[in-house]
Amino acid sequence: MFTQRLQDTAVTALLNNAAADETPIMVFVPNAGCIQIHTGPVHNVKPLEMPGGARWINVLDKGFNLHLRADMVASTWVVRKPTADGIVTSVELFDAQGDLMAMFFGERKPGVHELQSWRDLVARLPREPLAEEIAAWA
Repeated sequence: MFTQRLQDTAVTALLNNAAADETPIMVFVPNAGCIQIHTGPVHNVKPLEMPGGARWINVLDKGFNLHLRADMVASTWVVRKPTADGIVTSVELFDAQGDLMAMFFGERKPGVHELQSWRDLVARLPREPLAEEIAAWA
């Protein structure tokens, strides 16, 4: 199976687990003009709930800050892509319009296989119930 739907809380678990496990990640955050890319570990993950329901998940590290509106995430997916270097696994977040909000990968370089610690981290992320049932059949 190349895609699995995750619960929309998965990004918080992803960042918290990456920090706790010291799994280095790559984060790609696109907008209309550019793509912000971070490669490396994350350490200081802080949720923030605002009056009115806005929920943020923040990474507040020296040299890297991420401020993601968790309440704007409409769908979260694990995507497994076959490449010349083996399967590459991403976690991709989309908003209600279907626009890509962010993509997360385990840190890697071309020609190098994906980190097993990243695969283990992704395997622990909370899935939607139907995705769990389908995964059990595979």
